[in-house]
Amino acid sequence: MSNFIENISVLQRNIFILTPLIVSFYKNMKPREKNILLAYFVFPLVLNKNFTNKIKTITINSDMSRITKDKDIMAGFEDRFYFYIDITNKCLQYAIDCKYIKVNDNLSVSVLNTDCIVTEPNLKVSLNLSSQLHKMFTKDVVNTYYAFGIKEL
Repeated sequence: MSNFIENISVLQRNIFILTPLIVSFYKNMKPREKNILLAYFVFPLVLNKNFTNKIKTITINSDMSRITKDKDIMAGFEDRFYFYIDITNKCLQYAIDCKYIKVNDNLSVSVLNTDCIVTEPNLKVSLNLSSQLHKMFTKDVVNTYYAFGIKEL
């Protein structure tokens, strides 16, 4: 039984399925210094049912406190953040290898190709939210990590 559960986990957290969420996140974001570090917030947020159920759209007027002050969304966020670090690294590497994104010298990310945006139908809401998520990250990277209570990467 444990092999079945492990295999389902691998299928659901597959880099080929999840990479479009990262590319979609950076698609509309203007490159700015060290914004590659913001990729680590994508999966813990957009793959969280509490987030996708409560947040339907993100506008320019939305700010991070909309998320950070919501106890349902933030419950277990730090654990989810650290859980998704490895898969985020693999998705970033896959996106770089496939030339979907480019990491510049100042650690900013530029999108080169959006052909990978086709994704799993179950992730349509997550894909939509990940493409809008950049609107909430208006602070610099250090302050963003501080706002979410993440002390180290």
